Amino acid sequence: MKLIGVSLFLAFIFFSPEGKAVEAIAKKKANSSVEEMLRFKAGDEKGNEVKALKTELLVQRSEKRALAQLQKLLKKYQGTAMEPDLLLRMAELYMRRARTQRFFEIHKDSNDEVATFAPQLVKEASEAKEIRKAIAIYDQIQMRYKNFRSMDLVLFNCSYARQQLGEDNIAEQLLRKLIKNFPDSGLVPDAHLAIGEINYNHRRFNVALENFREIRHYPDSRVYPYGLYKAAWSLYNLQDAASGMKELEDVVSYGRDAARTDRDAKLDLRKEALSDLALFYLDVQLAKDAVGYFLKQSQELDATPYLLRLVGLYKRGSRLSDVETVLVDVLAKVPESEHTARIHDELIWNYENLKKRSQAAKQMIALDKFCSSKVQIAVDLAIKQKVKGEITRLECQDKLTEASKKLATKWHSLWRELKIQQGDDLKSDLSANSEVAYQLFLKNASSADPELAKVHFAYAELLFKESKFDLASEHYAKINSYRDSQPQIKLDSKLGHDAAFAAIYSLQLFVKDQWSSDGEKKFIELSNVYFANYPNGEHTLELKFKRAFIAYEKERYVEAAPLLRDLGWMKIPKNFSSQDHEKVQKAQDLYLDILNLQKDYRALRLASKSLLDGKLEDKRKLQMEKIYREAYFSEVQQLEEKGQWLEAVPAYKTFAQENKESELAAKAWWNASQIQFKTSDLMGGSNTCIEMVKLFPKSPNIKECVLKAAQSFESLARLDLASTAVLTLVDLDVSQERHWREVAADFKCLSGQLDACVKIYIELVNIKDQKREEKIRLLERAYDASRLVGDQTHMSLLKTKLIELGAEPWITLVTLEQGEAALEKGDQTKAFNLTKKIIGREGLPKDILARARFVQAQVLEDEYRRQSVKAQVDRIGIVLAIKTEKLEKAQKAYQSAIRYNDPLVSVKALRRLAHCYLDYSKSVRNMSLPAEVPEADQQAFKSEIEQLSIPMEEKGIEAMSQALDVAKKAQLRNGEIANIQLEIDELNLAAKRSVANTISMPEIYVPVFSIGNWGWKSGGSR
Repeated sequence: MKLIGVSLFLAFIFFSPEGKAVEAIAKKKANSSVEEMLRFKAGDEKGNEVKALKTELLVQRSEKRALAQLQKLLKKYQGTAMEPDLLLRMAELYMRRARTQRFFEIHKDSNDEVATFAPQLVKEASEAKEIRKAIAIYDQIQMRYKNFRSMDLVLFNCSYARQQLGEDNIAEQLLRKLIKNFPDSGLVPDAHLAIGEINYNHRRFNVALENFREIRHYPDSRVYPYGLYKAAWSLYNLQDAASGMKELEDVVSYGRDAARTDRDAKLDLRKEALSDLALFYLDVQLAKDAVGYFLKQSQELDATPYLLRLVGLYKRGSRLSDVETVLVDVLAKVPESEHTARIHDELIWNYENLKKRSQAAKQMIALDKFCSSKVQIAVDLAIKQKVKGEITRLECQDKLTEASKKLATKWHSLWRELKIQQGDDLKSDLSANSEVAYQLFLKNASSADPELAKVHFAYAELLFKESKFDLASEHYAKINSYRDSQPQIKLDSKLGHDAAFAAIYSLQLFVKDQWSSDGEKKFIELSNVYFANYPNGEHTLELKFKRAFIAYEKERYVEAAPLLRDLGWMKIPKNFSSQDHEKVQKAQDLYLDILNLQKDYRALRLASKSLLDGKLEDKRKLQMEKIYREAYFSEVQQLEEKGQWLEAVPAYKTFAQENKESELAAKAWWNASQIQFKTSDLMGGSNTCIEMVKLFPKSPNIKECVLKAAQSFESLARLDLASTAVLTLVDLDVSQERHWREVAADFKCLSGQLDACVKIYIELVNIKDQKREEKIRLLERAYDASRLVGDQTHMSLLKTKLIELGAEPWITLVTLEQGEAALEKGDQTKAFNLTKKIIGREGLPKDILARARFVQAQVLEDEYRRQSVKAQVDRIGIVLAIKTEKLEKAQKAYQSAIRYNDPLVSVKALRRLAHCYLDYSKSVRNMSLPAEVPEADQQAFKSEIEQLSIPMEEKGIEAMSQALDVAKKAQLRNGEIANIQLEIDELNLAAKRSVANTISMPEIYVPVFSIGNWGWKSGGSR
């Protein structure tokens, strides 16, 4: 219907009752044209409702004017031949008004724009009312104008109106009346079609089929193809799909002819028939023949839409194998269809439903190839030429991306859920196909796809789970690259964060912490992305630590140290996790380790001290204290190594005193002592060792240190201090307690502390379980010490104990002393016999043997002296021979005593032997002959006697000189030397001289330590 003029429309809007209902709407568009106001806009639902209302209001306005005009004409031409025509036009107008009423009527129960702006029209609307008005006019024409030339049209239109009211029986009667009364009417085929439709709707398919087939008699009728079409459906409903297919095939054939002869396009029902053939084919033919059949039927038309319809029907019946058969055949025989992309898509999903996932993946690959092929380029060109029905390349990619995205995520999900052992092969298949799907999606997805990053992340996750860490890292990294390359993508912050970290973590797993230069470079790049985009990310600390750790592992300490220092001494946020704290502590430890490796002990000490100044757990505190002390100790050690000993000694001691609980404290004190010893500060080192006993009694070096102190004190002639040091060793070395007590006693003896020395020896003797040999040795030492101080009481007591133990030579010494006592008492026989027992023994000390032999020599000397030289002349020779013999015996005895090399005995023996020689010389010189011996003989005798006495006198003097030499050599201090010298002087007729000794500063003499019997000997130097 043509639109009325703008001015009339505006007048209607503002002054008619209907116009008032939409006055507000009209005001909004006062400056717009009617066409613009009534043009629908896609997606503007409310606006389109208003526009529809405007259109109907305009139509209604036009209808009212037309109705008013007809009513005027009817009055004018009432009773004329024009009246039935005017009535027929009025009935048609009421039918048109019914459509308008239907528009308002459908909005009665709604609260939309129409009901809001035209509530009265909506309320009063009635389609049926207008239709009945039309029917009344149709009936009036039939009754009043039986010969009306358009009666067939009246009957047909009245039938249609009856159908609108649901009065199908009356409508059918009217149509049959039309067919019967007007067999030549052009409306007969339409009447048969309408009767067929009425019966079809009431499922009287035989009656319907009969009327539809009647239309075949009117091949030139416009409804001819519709009759064939509806006949086919009637046959289908009568369970005769095969016959129905033939009817549809005729529809297709008719449509093809109509197209060739350029008849009305509405008569070409090929597409509808081909589409419905799919349903009929479903029940009659095999899937394997479908493509060939539809290609034959469609000919120049594209058969793929109808094959796709057949596929859809197969899908409804879950005939998935038939779907596969048809689609595969279509791709083979119609490779360049505009629906090829959809066919691939259908086949992809059909394979998925068949659980043939590998085949589905292959189809996606094929679809991708198609979307990129020359065929698709041709399709794109066709689109530019506006070829109807073609699809664009973008639509092709949309199908591919949609399928690949959904199946990738679905297969990935199934892969994650598989847990059964027998599903390993299936699981592998799912993962492989998921990868293919993900790859195709990422290749073809639109950059505007809101799920692009999410799907990409899922793909990376799959690669990660499949242990393809290098690829996983690469794809995780690409997700954050969208931020710069595709800014239209709004990357979810959490997803981006997780992807950024996962890229790094995957790389780490790939390299297995064996960082090559390329791997480390990649790690730095990825971590920089993380730091730039997520500076406060939860893994920031972890990644910074890792970067530093890699440098540390590669021994790039100069690079790693500042990174670790910054991490280890950073300000700790309140929300730090336990793992974060662990990383911080690890960074601290590594930094401290670097300082240690660099031997920067001062920095190490300061760093550990700074940590100790903070709040630390007990265990951590102990660790830091240990590091602090070791660093402090090593710092002092460096002073020692550099030769800065004056600084090192006090530094060691300061360290030891400040860190007494450390194991290094004792070592530091020990080191200080050793430096002092090394620098010849023996007294200082020794005192340091003695102090060590009080400060660090459990030090492993304490025994060695005290021993070194004792040795140093000895070398400094501070034997008093040496003895004190050795006594300290008694408590330090319990297993050697007796030994150290004895050494202490030795030092006390040597230092002149003889009473203390003897006391210790006696204490050692009285120790329980002391062996006899040890008791004897210790008693002998105590005896020697007592003798040196002249302690006769102790000497007697000790001697008694030695004798009680049966100790040699003490038992022999008793015999010797008994012999010496017998000799003093004049019992020479007893003295000789007692000493004779001693001389025959082996292993006795030489001094005892010398004394025993000396006793015998004195007995023999006494025998010699008692031998008189007085005799008769005839016996002088015999007497002198006896005297000489006895002298020789005494001489041999004294010489034997001298050969034992005991100085004192030797001196005494030489003096007595000298006296024997001198006595012999004197005795011989004093011999005289009787007076009656002639003077000449007297003189001759004296001459011979003189010759005999002078050599003996000289031997006496010589022996006395030897005695002097031995006394001097032995350094005797008992006055013996002076006495011998006086005797020699007298013998040499020298003037008497003072025997006063020259006094000089005494040298240091100590007892000689005899290895054989551990006895002390006087007179020797140590």
